[in-house]
Amino acid sequence: MKTDFTLPLLPPPPEIETREILKQLTLSHRHLAELKRVVKTIPNEQILINTLSLKEKKYNVEKKRHFFPYHIAH
Repeated sequence: MKTDFTLPLLPPPPEIETREILKQLTLSHRHLAELKRVVKTIPNEQILINTLSLKEKKYNVEKKRHFFPYHIAH
């Protein structure tokens, strides 16, 4: 099954600040400000960062077990 896919010509059109992009930019800015506010309430943000890192490592190990069950188990 082959699908035709054509890339747009480069460089992109000069008008990239469309109404849709500007709306999303405003929304993203608001969410980022909220995130920064919440982070300031965390007593030790390094704990959160370390926890996320550990969860990512655990997820990667589980994913490898799913794809390569024989190699990991033995």
